[in-house]
Amino acid sequence: MKKKRISENFRKTSETEIYCKVNIDGKGLNKINTPIPFINHMLEQISKHSNIDLEVECSGDVEIDAHHTIEDLGWCIGETVNIALLNKAGINRYASLSLPMDETLTSCALDVSGRPWLEWKVVLPNEKIGGIDSEIFQEFFRAFAQSAKMTIHIENNYGLNAHHIIESCFKVLAVCLKNSLAITQRNKDIIPSTKGVI
Repeated sequence: MKKKRISENFRKTSETEIYCKVNIDGKGLNKINTPIPFINHMLEQISKHSNIDLEVECSGDVEIDAHHTIEDLGWCIGETVNIALLNKAGINRYASLSLPMDETLTSCALDVSGRPWLEWKVVLPNEKIGGIDSEIFQEFFRAFAQSAKMTIHIENNYGLNAHHIIESCFKVLAVCLKNSLAITQRNKDIIPSTKGVI
């Protein structure tokens, strides 16, 4: 019997309180509720384009700024995905893609390696996007890579509109998640590593 790649997680700190549930083999359905509308929109992009069903309920100290909330969302969602992946048997493991969004082109290469790493080559032309300090977005991706235990390289090849650039980062990550986490049936019981474990 196939094990369901579903998990839920709860993260509570003095700064944030987050509930997260994922279904890796979903249809991209989502229910996102955070105090930051722009982040709601970005998390919807991750769910829709990865086919991961995603439920997030979040409160945080946004009266200070959005930093803690956005970073902790990355951590909690990444950790929930990692738990849902079980022993990672059968996954494609690797994915890479260049994704266009109007004038913008952004690339992602991803390895579900068990070795957390983020390489971030994205320069945002605006100090704020959606009312959020631009520099904070890198912290979301870094926290996600750390807790999901994935190697993720994201590079904005070119672009002018800051909204398009950051949204393309979320979308290209989503598609790479979809492709790397998909299971190849002929290898469904095999862990894709010569070590025998990821």
